[in-house]
Amino acid sequence: MKKTLSGMLMAGIIGMSAGAVEAQAEGLAVAGDIGVYNQYIWRGAPQNVNKAAVQGDVSISADIGPGTLSASGWASNTFASPAPQFAGQDAIEFDWTLDYSGSIGDFGYTVGGIYYTYMRDSTANFAEVYGGISYDAMISPFVTVYYTFADASVPVNNLNIKGDIWLDAGASTSLGDYDLSTTVSFAFYNNDITRSAAQLSGVINDGIQVVTVGASRDFEVSGLTITPSLTAVIPVVSRALDGKRYIYQTQSDFNAVFGVNVAF
Repeated sequence: MKKTLSGMLMAGIIGMSAGAVEAQAEGLAVAGDIGVYNQYIWRGAPQNVNKAAVQGDVSISADIGPGTLSASGWASNTFASPAPQFAGQDAIEFDWTLDYSGSIGDFGYTVGGIYYTYMRDSTANFAEVYGGISYDAMISPFVTVYYTFADASVPVNNLNIKGDIWLDAGASTSLGDYDLSTTVSFAFYNNDITRSAAQLSGVINDGIQVVTVGASRDFEVSGLTITPSLTAVIPVVSRALDGKRYIYQTQSDFNAVFGVNVAF
């Protein structure tokens, strides 16, 4: 989120986050956070090569029935806009999520939807629904499945197409003051005709895609939660004919993502 308008938008996100200091009002909880990372990797695919990423989130939630219903907005600077009128400027990603989560004994569940939107590149917009389960234990396993049910413009942008499925399976635990997690991810792409050439060349491959290993630690400072983190992103998808690995048709190599998040 850089440049003129982008900077103004990020300032707005920071302002909203700063004003969202855990508030309780008539059963509603409002929270926010802001973080800075050396790069933005989404599902193993780099989103802003050789650029730092500033990311912020604002959410509102309420206990409804046995679980919690929440709505949130998340933002980050991302890839360079392909639109000629925005040459040299980053696209701005805004993700809008509606989620319902709860637990039954030691089992947790979550269902919801995400609408991914991109300022300066609306052809990249798409939407997913998801569902996940987890088990609370010393080592807590989880599985979450995402299904793309709407895409913006297949002839222009076929990176995300209706019918795509992404699956995360992993586990998390705590070791002393550190939170640790590992995730193995799989993709099952829609065999759309616009992807024929990419599939023949091996740029699109179904099956296992990436392994992610992360570590973080929370520090409480003056009512804020400051969380430094380090994540290793290890692509394991089959190589294309050119010998490289691709996820969502984006070249993916080993990456280390580090940053600091501040929750209000």
